[in-house]
Amino acid sequence: MKISDRQIEGFLRAPDPAIRAVLLFGPDIGKIKEFADRLGHTVLPSLDDPFRLADLTGAQLRDDPARLADEAAALSLTGGRRLIRVRDVSDGNTEIFQNMLETVQGDCLVVAEAGALAAGSKLRKLFEGARNAAVIACYADEERDLRGLVRSHLQQANIRCGDDVVAFLADHLGADRMLTRMELDKLILYVGDGGTVSLEEARQAIGDNAALRLDDIVFTMAEGDPESLDRALIRARAEGMSFQPVLRAAQQHLRVLHLAGNLVAGGQSIDAAFKAAGFRGALWKVSDRLGRQLRTWPTNRLSEAMSRLVEAEMLCKTTGLPADAITGQTLLGIALSARNRSRTGGTRS
Repeated sequence: MKISDRQIEGFLRAPDPAIRAVLLFGPDIGKIKEFADRLGHTVLPSLDDPFRLADLTGAQLRDDPARLADEAAALSLTGGRRLIRVRDVSDGNTEIFQNMLETVQGDCLVVAEAGALAAGSKLRKLFEGARNAAVIACYADEERDLRGLVRSHLQQANIRCGDDVVAFLADHLGADRMLTRMELDKLILYVGDGGTVSLEEARQAIGDNAALRLDDIVFTMAEGDPESLDRALIRARAEGMSFQPVLRAAQQHLRVLHLAGNLVAGGQSIDAAFKAAGFRGALWKVSDRLGRQLRTWPTNRLSEAMSRLVEAEMLCKTTGLPADAITGQTLLGIALSARNRSRTGGTRS
């Protein structure tokens, strides 16, 4: 079952009890995470409950195809409904989800998170056609949606601002829902709860710096330039940037590369392919760089790199090791792999 744009908000507040699994897909990774968290909270008060939560990845399911059905049938030791969250799923997981949807009996909700999926995706078609499943597309916010998000987020903190401030924020944020909220939280901290924000204060607190820092990081990673990447990471660390958004931005960039590469292989121009894949930014400024990145990254290597980024995010959450160290090592490893391929003339496959 497809959830339309006008149905999304109501569904996230109270999903149909007959729905046993929800697929979230699209280029906006921050929106996917936000929606997954909201769906999770309809099942669990706390999303770190070890007895009622199973946190898996698509790669784990491919290694153990029966795992999903087993988790869906399991009972909680403490009682109550269970949440099964599966990150980084793809068409390669379609048969596994089909078997689960046909046999699921346990009291659970499965939330599957994917990147950009083509219209002909087998996984999308499965969730769209199943009576006990739903699918929600997570595309980057349009300007009208962004302005509404900005207004509502600031209003929750009793922050007052004019239309010019809202327009400025909508123009300078929005590549990713989670990053947008983080930048707005920074502005709220800057102004103070219950204050009034001027256009100049918004410029000082937000500006273009966050987007530019992330662009430096993800582009140097994808281009195989570990030296420049290391300098960008040092700047981000010195400025106090949180490293979870860095990992999310890197995942999103590689997913956009993956989809755009398939579209280019199908005959589309680079600019048209990246626009369709959800790339946000001035394409005319970076079209040549994106083309070089496509030539550097074979499809299978993009999938491997995205899996590494997902694993790094899980390590940041579960090991207690410094998140900036995990992030830096992972991104630099990906950049070194890209440089080695570019030096040996690697091509897409």
